[in-house]
Order: sequence, then C-alpha cells, then structure tokens
Amino acid sequence: MTGTSIQKKYKFHPTQDLDVTDKMAPRRNNLNEVVGLEVEPEAVARCCVPSECLRGGALIPLDDLRDTIRVTCNNDSCQARYMHRECFDTWEQSVLTYLKSCGRARSWSERQRHQNLWTKKGYDLAFKACGCRCGRGHLKKDLDWSPPPPGFGAREDEIAKKKKRRNKNRGAQQQNGVAPVISPIDPRIRTGSLSSSTESSSPPASASSISPVHSGVTLKRLSKTKIEFFSDRHSAINGNGIFARRQDFSSFNALPKHKLNSYHIKMEDEGHHGNDETRCFILSTLAGLGMSRTVCILCRAPMAVFDRYPLVDGTFFLSPRQHTKTCIEVKVEGRTQYLSCVCMGCLEAWAPGRRLRCRFCSSAWDGSSLVLGTMYSYDIFAAMPCCTERLKCNNCAKPLLLPHQRLNFFSDYSHRVGCPHCGAHDWHFVKPLGYCYNREWP
Repeated sequence: MTGTSIQKKYKFHPTQDLDVTDKMAPRRNNLNEVVGLEVEPEAVARCCVPSECLRGGALIPLDDLRDTIRVTCNNDSCQARYMHRECFDTWEQSVLTYLKSCGRARSWSERQRHQNLWTKKGYDLAFKACGCRCGRGHLKKDLDWSPPPPGFGAREDEIAKKKKRRNKNRGAQQQNGVAPVISPIDPRIRTGSLSSSTESSSPPASASSISPVHSGVTLKRLSKTKIEFFSDRHSAINGNGIFARRQDFSSFNALPKHKLNSYHIKMEDEGHHGNDETRCFILSTLAGLGMSRTVCILCRAPMAVFDRYPLVDGTFFLSPRQHTKTCIEVKVEGRTQYLSCVCMGCLEAWAPGRRLRCRFCSSAWDGSSLVLGTMYSYDIFAAMPCCTERLKCNNCAKPLLLPHQRLNFFSDYSHRVGCPHCGAHDWHFVKPLGYCYNREWP
C-alpha cells in the first residue's frame, strides 16, 4: 500500500509526521470497528449510545451540534464523544432507574437523583450502569461542554483530538524519563497541566501561561465576583441571618466514636456552591415562618437550626401525616407534606423514656442508623414496619401485604395506596405514633 493510499485511508495531514500516537491509529481504528464505533469522516461522528440508536444510526454532523450531548469515556483509546439528544435522554433514564436502587440514593427524590447523577456524589454509585460500547470504559456526561454555534463544531472536535494526542505524548515522555518542554508564553497550556490521566503533579513555580500583571487583575476581578455572588446566595439561604452559625461539633461527642464521621453526620462536603436543594428547602421554610428553632416530635425538646450542615442535632423528615402540632405543613411536588424533626437523643434512645416500643410486638424502634443533620423525604417511622399490624388498612383493618412481603424502597411506605380489600385510598402504612408505640420506662 502506497503512502498516498495510507494517507487517504487514515486522513493523516500531508505535512504531519507520524508520531507514536499516529502509528497506533490503524490498530485503534480496527478495535473501534469491532465494537461498533466505526471510523467516520472528519465532518461527522457516530452516536455512541450503548443501547440502540433511536435515529437508526444516523451520523452526527460536527458542524452543527445543537441537538447533541457530549460524553466522555475513561478509556483513552475510545472515540466515543457524542449522542443524539433523544438517545441520551433514554439512556440517562435507564441509568437513573439503576441509581434508584443504589445505597444512599434510595432516599433521594427524583429531582435529587437527576441533579446528582453526573456529579461525583451520584456517578460513584451509578457508573456500573454507564458501560461504554468499547467494553473498556464508562461513559459520563460532559458537564463543562455546551453546544458551539453552527459551523464551529468540527473545529472544536479537532482541537479536542489534538489536545488528547498532546496529553498522550506527554504521558509517553514521562514514562520514558523525558521531561516535557512547555513554552511559558503558550496561552493554550494551563499552569500545572503536566498531570496525566492516572496521576497529578503540582505545577512548577516558574510556569505561567499569561502575563503576571494581567493574571493578577483577572483573578482579583473574578475573586470579587465570586465573593459577591456567594454572599448574596448565602444571605438568601440563611433567611437574612436568623439561623445560627455552628461554632463547633461538641454536641456530637456523645455519639460512639465510630459514628463521628461524614457518613453518619451530614457535613458541608461540597463547598458553598454544592447541592443546596435540601438546605434551601428547610431554611427557607423556617425563615418564612420566622422560626430559627424547631422541636423534637417525641420529647418536645427545642433544637437550634444552623445555617450549614449539620442543620440540626437530629434529623428532619417529611411525612404525609401531621404527627404533632409542631409539624410544619409544606408543599412538595404539589403534595401536602409535614416537615418534622427528631432529636439525636431520641434517635439513639439514650435517656429513659426515649426508646419507643411497638404496642403489638414489643419491638424497639431504632433510629440510630439515620444520618444526622439532614432531611429524609419519607416518614422514618413508617419506613421500618416491625409487624403485620403496621401493614393493615386504616379502613377495614385487613393486611395490605403478606407477613413476609416488604416494599422495595423505604419511601414506598409513605405513598398513598389503595386497599385491595375495601378499595380505600390512604397512607395506610403511616400510622399515628400513639397508635403504634409506647415509651419504654425503666
């Protein structure tokens, strides 16, 4: 095969020398053809959805990506880049269905699952359902990408390819002991861009990609903008300052040592710009009522509400039933719910009279496994039925489930369902606390 035919087949630039990456192009192209990611002309790309393409495998023009979603595969040799929007939406829904059954995501609402899916919080749980067609990596939505104007897509894609090739060359040089040469005035290279895909290194002190004078002005302006933005947002979340700022975490010292971690206590693990949906909901609800404190529905002990996680020395939860008069009526997704709170002492059942026992089977209710300082979107008492009395219809008193049957998710017990015997629709599993429990006294 002549050099011209090779050049035409693999689309090498006439003036471009074959480097280490380009020599691997034939073998990489054959691999992608085997897994169904055939090499396409430079002006188009193939939809990389792992399932069947809803457009019958129609190619994606790189000069018009307005109806396209960009994804990344953690397999460096994979060419998966784009999906049709409808293909992505269908595939994303299947990943959300998988996430619904994963760990802490079971207690999330549909909105929370959708919001957290492509962040570290959700993707770490759902990545197993994001397998790429290459068979060697996992796909993830590129949250930093936005569709370019028509006509610029192909150029952007070419820039991305060159950047990927340049990073691979640097990685090969580092493995061979050759220090990469970086021009200090090249605006395309960011300071500290020597990190490879598997390890990162700190930026050299002398490396700079822009003028120090302009850098200081730009950073100062950007820093001022960020401070103003976060200050305004924090003021809105904090209800104009009625909520206290937690000075320390000494109130949690009574917990066992194995619970003094962010797994059992909700902490501010995402900074000021993290997912504040739950915090905004609680603080804005209480601020609207002028309440900076709440009350435990079991022992009536008052508790301060703080402006950051952990929000309270206990946990909030939503219930379709108003257990006490201190439960606050709220609207969640068009449904009436009641915001309630249980203190840490009642959850852990430390003091006499704090432990609850079922009136029918004498089983103790245990809330020590619940995360402190946050909110559950379902009734925490209904989520753990201990006997068949908890599964009976509120109207005809016949069981809705067999003794050995249980629902799939904790939140399912807080839904309104119909009785198969009398047809009555009600929150049958959410019983009044006085009907279900007695306090255990020494």
